Amino acid sequence: MVKSIEDKNLFLFLLSKTLKDVGLCPYFFNNKMKTIKGNLILEKDTIFNEDLTVKGNITGKDGNRYNLTVNGDLNCLNLKCWDLKCWDLDCNDLYCLNLKCWDLNCRNLKCNDLKCNDLKCWDLDCNDLDCLNLNCGNLNCRDLKCGNLNCRDLIFYAVAIAYNSFKCKSWKARRPNYIIKCLDGEIEIK
Repeated sequence: MVKSIEDKNLFLFLLSKTLKDVGLCPYFFNNKMKTIKGNLILEKDTIFNEDLTVKGNITGKDGNRYNLTVNGDLNCLNLKCWDLKCWDLDCNDLYCLNLKCWDLNCRNLKCNDLKCNDLKCWDLDCNDLDCLNLNCGNLNCRDLKCGNLNCRDLIFYAVAIAYNSFKCKSWKARRPNYIIKCLDGEIEIK
């Protein structure tokens, strides 16, 4: 049962992503792709109702940050914005305040709030992280909640919880009283 608008949006998001993956694209999918050969300079909050490839960087004019919504896949080199919502994100460096994404593949990621289904990243610095599958080289965050965690070095403030699997080379809590737990298994030090 859908209890809130957030539940409804998540349900529609997951349904449309599944339909897109199996090739059943309903009317709200428009399989166009826009390619920008240079940099994309945002002058206001921007929405793309198509896949977007930017050969350069995405930044705000005069150093300002704006909201970017891509109703499709996003591929770029470097991205700086306030709020980002997209299906698949593949970029080198990402600086974002709020990020909601299905699949994220990134080299360096700095974010305040991150909600993601699958995350593959080398360096991740985040305040709040809620993820189904996390595969990361170095992870530094305040609060971590995920289904499957696989990382090299984990540094967290007070809480690190994985539901299914928890694997890391090393971990360190920044607070003397902390919680680190894998609900359905053991914490595995590689």
